[in-house]
Amino acid sequence: MRIAVGLGKQSGEERLERQGVSRRDFMKFCTAVAVTMGMGPAFADDVAAALTGRRPNVVYLHTAECTGCSEALLRMYKPYIDSLILDTISLDYQETIMAA
Repeated sequence: MRIAVGLGKQSGEERLERQGVSRRDFMKFCTAVAVTMGMGPAFADDVAAALTGRRPNVVYLHTAECTGCSEALLRMYKPYIDSLILDTISLDYQETIMAA
């Protein structure tokens, strides 16, 4: 099952329904994620809130690398970097992208 919620946007549940994902299927997915992370099925509501809520803030720090990881990030295509940054995460800082 492919689930694309679009974090940070309003009405994530309605977009899932338009994609053919029922609430029951979504909660099964959230339960599976919670169990896989070792949290237990009781945390499914927390996983659902994290997936449909505000975009997480990300600070991408370079420590001792040659920016090869940044190049791989910029060249990815599933999802493309623009949809990742605009729909999924809030990239607050990334040295290579924000060099200017």
